[in-house]
Amino acid sequence: MIPPPANVDETRREAGLQSNQPARERWAHAWRTSTRYFVSDDWKWAWFLVACYCAIEVGTTYAFLLANQWQRNFFDAIEQRQGGLFLSLVFAFSMIILLQIGTSFAHNIVGWTLSIRWRKWMTEWYLGRWFARDRFYEIERLRMIDNPDQRIAEDVKEFTSMGTVYGTSPLSILIALIFSVIRAVAFGAILLETSSPISIPLFGYRIPLPGGDLIWFAIIYVLVGTTVITWIGRPFVRRRMREQHYDADFRSDLIHVRRNSEQIAFSGAQGTEQGGLRVAFENIRRNWYRLMLANAGLQVGQGFYQQVMGIIPLFLTVPKYFAGAISFGQVQAARDAFSQFSGTLSYIVTAYPSIARQIANFNRLKALDDAIDQERPRGIGFTPGGTPDGVAISATGLVLRRPNGEPLMEVSDWTIRDGERWVIEGPSGTGKTTLLRAIAGLWPDGAGQVAMTKRGSAMLVPQRLYLPLGTLKNAICFPDRAEDHDDATIAALLERVRLDAHADAMHELRMWQDELSPGEQQRVALARILLQRPSLLIVDEATSALDADNAAHFYQAVIAAMPDATIVSVVHNEKLAAYHTHRLRLHHGHATISMIAEDAA
Repeated sequence: MIPPPANVDETRREAGLQSNQPARERWAHAWRTSTRYFVSDDWKWAWFLVACYCAIEVGTTYAFLLANQWQRNFFDAIEQRQGGLFLSLVFAFSMIILLQIGTSFAHNIVGWTLSIRWRKWMTEWYLGRWFARDRFYEIERLRMIDNPDQRIAEDVKEFTSMGTVYGTSPLSILIALIFSVIRAVAFGAILLETSSPISIPLFGYRIPLPGGDLIWFAIIYVLVGTTVITWIGRPFVRRRMREQHYDADFRSDLIHVRRNSEQIAFSGAQGTEQGGLRVAFENIRRNWYRLMLANAGLQVGQGFYQQVMGIIPLFLTVPKYFAGAISFGQVQAARDAFSQFSGTLSYIVTAYPSIARQIANFNRLKALDDAIDQERPRGIGFTPGGTPDGVAISATGLVLRRPNGEPLMEVSDWTIRDGERWVIEGPSGTGKTTLLRAIAGLWPDGAGQVAMTKRGSAMLVPQRLYLPLGTLKNAICFPDRAEDHDDATIAALLERVRLDAHADAMHELRMWQDELSPGEQQRVALARILLQRPSLLIVDEATSALDADNAAHFYQAVIAAMPDATIVSVVHNEKLAAYHTHRLRLHHGHATISMIAEDAA
């Protein structure tokens, strides 16, 4: 099971071990995140679609008002037995239905179009920042947050979703809130027709209130209901956020098992991995019951609220109807208007689940933004192009530390000149791979300065090669496009690295990461080196899965094809040191430098 980050601010806040960030900071981030798209290069489309969305809301409100007026006329006609009006009322009802269908259709088209354009822009914006300055690597290396991929894919999707009824995006929630106020005013005017004056006693006087009893009962009911529903729904936000975390963790664990299925099957570790997945799902199950209780309380509160809302206007208007003060049609219109008026005022109650989801999204996106924007002090300075002529890599006062500050090794001064071939040796765990990361600019923890030449090209080959999804030709040509190299060249390379058996399948779409053995993958790495022909080659145990003959062939082919290349290798096979000119030996946290020829003598 992939462990979640345990000692980061977001995890500590959710566990109650650290206080929340200041509200002003969180609101400022929410505002920036919500408005950034509307001042982007796509701002014309953004504002045009928002204008269309608002126009559709106007049409929807107008349809509600027409339906209310029709309801009053219809029931008055029934009460007065005016059969001649029936057909005209049916026709008017058909027109109102067509208007409602049209606004609903347009609402979907415009809302979905705005959603996908907004999501596309935000996704590209986050991906650009995630890849910039190798932040995706740094976030994973330090385990700063969990599942940044899920935040970019799922949280951004929900953040930009323009719902059809109660929108889930902050924009749709805001627009719905604005039009709720507009509808409250419109239906409040209808309620005034059937409302009785109301006054409150104060110090022996009766002070009349503006409006009428229906208006004030609706306002009081909404205020009390909103307060109660908000209090009931408070646990829903935290449980909803934990659900996102646990689902993402469980999905990551499943992917981890799928990617390592062969090793798990060979080692008979099915029970261990299944147990880890059970633990991950157990987190989902426990949180689900808590979320279920929070949601059930919220649903019961909302259901009770809606039911009582439909009864209150009848208690207030039926006595007036019995007294002959209002018609039966006015009773029905008042009931509908009261429900619409109360419903628009109680938008917070109705949209509380959507608001809760957005609060969770804001929190997760803020944690992602904080991780991307965090400027961690760089102990090891890295200067591309900072070496003098004839020098490929130079290190001055180089000291490597672990991310927690624990010392790892001290290299001090080290210079690699053009054309030299260095082998790095030492027991496992001494920091050989970390040293390669440092001279490549990927390890900032420590002290000193590293400079790398910009003359020519550089390539770093890890022990476990990255094979992109697609064809074998794509894997060999990476990071170039497959179209940039002809098939004859790739076929010749496959023969040269002893993979000619796969030449006929170079265009087949397969999971080559799974189909090729570790040794075959390292021969793909050799093919990639021979295709790219870098002037600086950094190799991290790239022959560890090869037999002695193929390992020797690896270095023979590289030196034959690139005799002037600068090579830095990490190897455990002493026989491979003969293909190098210099040695850097790591032992007990220190490094010693020597010539290979001198060691042999």
